[in-house]
Amino acid sequence: MGRNPLPTLPRVTTLLSRWRASVRNVLWLDALQAAAISAAPVILAVLAHEPRLGWTAIAAFWACFGDPGGPLRQRAGSMLALGLIGALFCFLASASAAYLWLLLPLTFVCCTFGGLLRVLGPAAAIVGTLLSAGFVVAAELPAPTWRESLSYTLFFLAGAGWAILMTALVWRRRPWKDATHAVAHCYRGLADFADALSGLYSGLTAAGGPQAWSAVSRSQRGALRAALEAARGRIREVQDARPSRRARAHQLLYLLDSAEDSFIALVAVADLLESNAPRWLGRSAGAHLSHAMHRYASVCNAIASTSDVSDAKQALCLRERLTHYAAGLHDLRGGATAYAPDLATVVPVLDRLLHTAQAVMQSLFDEAVTPAAPAQRPRGPGRARQAWRTLRQNLRFESDAFRHALRVGVGATIAVALSKTFAVNHGYWMSLTLVFILQPYFATTWQRTVERVAGSVAGAIGASLLGLLLSSPLSVALAVLPIALGTFAARTIHYALFTFFLTSQFVLVSHIQQPEIYEPMLAALRAFNSVLGGILALLVGFLVWPEKEPRQLAGALTRALERHADYALALVREKSGGDGAHQDIVGLRRLACLSADNAEASLQRLQQNPVHRERNVDTAVNLLNALRRITAAGTVLEIQAALPPGSAAAPALREYGTVLAQALHPRASEPAQSTRALGVPPAVSAADPALAAPLDRIALQARQIRQLRERVQREQPAQ
Repeated sequence: MGRNPLPTLPRVTTLLSRWRASVRNVLWLDALQAAAISAAPVILAVLAHEPRLGWTAIAAFWACFGDPGGPLRQRAGSMLALGLIGALFCFLASASAAYLWLLLPLTFVCCTFGGLLRVLGPAAAIVGTLLSAGFVVAAELPAPTWRESLSYTLFFLAGAGWAILMTALVWRRRPWKDATHAVAHCYRGLADFADALSGLYSGLTAAGGPQAWSAVSRSQRGALRAALEAARGRIREVQDARPSRRARAHQLLYLLDSAEDSFIALVAVADLLESNAPRWLGRSAGAHLSHAMHRYASVCNAIASTSDVSDAKQALCLRERLTHYAAGLHDLRGGATAYAPDLATVVPVLDRLLHTAQAVMQSLFDEAVTPAAPAQRPRGPGRARQAWRTLRQNLRFESDAFRHALRVGVGATIAVALSKTFAVNHGYWMSLTLVFILQPYFATTWQRTVERVAGSVAGAIGASLLGLLLSSPLSVALAVLPIALGTFAARTIHYALFTFFLTSQFVLVSHIQQPEIYEPMLAALRAFNSVLGGILALLVGFLVWPEKEPRQLAGALTRALERHADYALALVREKSGGDGAHQDIVGLRRLACLSADNAEASLQRLQQNPVHRERNVDTAVNLLNALRRITAAGTVLEIQAALPPGSAAAPALREYGTVLAQALHPRASEPAQSTRALGVPPAVSAADPALAAPLDRIALQARQIRQLRERVQREQPAQ
């Protein structure tokens, strides 16, 4: 069928390793603070005998959940917007709940607005989802009059205000704390990548075969790229919002750039190991290589654990680990390469990792070494003006984001209509489930549905058992605190685990609001309505303007080929001393990697689609593998010195760069090149064999890409 999945045991092992890495990076103190903020109104509701404070607890929970972190102004602004707009939605929904002719249009408009906020970024997407969820829940509040609606609105505002007061003013965090943690997370990811590569090579052959290499490389690359981009955004927030901390932001940017450089070098190492490992016979070479990679992982962990640059012990620890890594490279150059000559191609890349780590240590502990400040970006329009411009640009049916927003509005309207028409008991859980799991792509909606239904059922059972053990309302309210802690901690670990804690928390809060309903009954209603909401979300995602994932994959692959062609052309011209020397090679490489990651994400969504027909999937997989190897070979090429000025081989190398770029992404303005022209020019090979080796690897992948493109073109008329 085109897919060759990994066995179940390696999948479980990979999932557990990801969970362990996620647990290690949870901000437990922040999660505890948010849990305490959410649980306090529940405890007060029991002590004051005021069930409506449960709605305050829900508002406080959502406000904490929508806290984007970063500078105080950004955090308070996001939470305030959630509180004010959420209060307005609460009043509109509860006041119109008795009038279906008014409630349904308001549901469509408000939920469509919430879905459209996704275009403003991930933080705004969370706020939009919470606003839509707040509306559908408020439509079920017991508010027969507008006075009761106003009272619930005030309780919602009180919850949001309580969260803002405690989170933004009382428990204030240092503005650059999140940025520092994000950079440390990148270095821990580098350590995990190096350890994974160390464990895959046994000294005789690649452990586990090509599938194991592909699984490690793909998962590590995707996670690290996402971590790097998230850290870059956090640093920009600090740099723009706190001029007094600009020097610290410059240092963090330098550390992040060094992490990205090391990440690309590790990608090159992985590609070289995967390509040559079967030929590297000899246990000695494999042992030295494995030890060197493991020692580099310890270096990255030491960098990530550095919390005080004035601590001599931390400096000594990092210096010792760097010394051990350098000794490992020395051993690798010695007797190991004598038995495995091909291993010498990896040594320059490992040297690059060493030099980058040494520079990082100097920037951390040597006060005389100050990272150069990056060029200041021109200040753009204000955040509010930019947000309004982005929303206005997406108010057209051709926009994927607008179609998804309409999909959310339609789905929520149908769910509310069904709940009201058939008087579904606690029907808002069905609407709530739909709002939370409906995604822009059907494949991700399917995955979210499975995870949320499983988590909801398990959480409902857990809440029922817990309710049987707790004898008083106060004990139930106190139990909300540890469960809320699990909710905030699990949000970054796994969605099913997050849903498990979330369901348990909401069942207990609902019991505080409605103590006359037995906990097992509440849990059963929650589980049943969650299943209904999941089924409805799948139907809406499949029937209402379904996304054409194969077409999007084709576009993503085309953009990836174009980015890699630009990167290869600029890099070859730089090595020839041409005008490519003035281009941002690092920036072009980053764009190429991001485009490949986007194409891979589109491919994964296509493969996860339960109604997907596997057509040309193998071609897409082979294209992505070829693009990764081009980036890896390009990294090796970046390390090599350029041709000397006035070299006779320079014109041939510049022309060869155009040939490679044309093979990767043909342009109508350029003449077509034959397959033979992809060979490295003899003049370049004679002038510098070190340049010829990575160029030959790029040419090999360019030939494969051309063959894959021709195969697709031959198959198109038959489809």
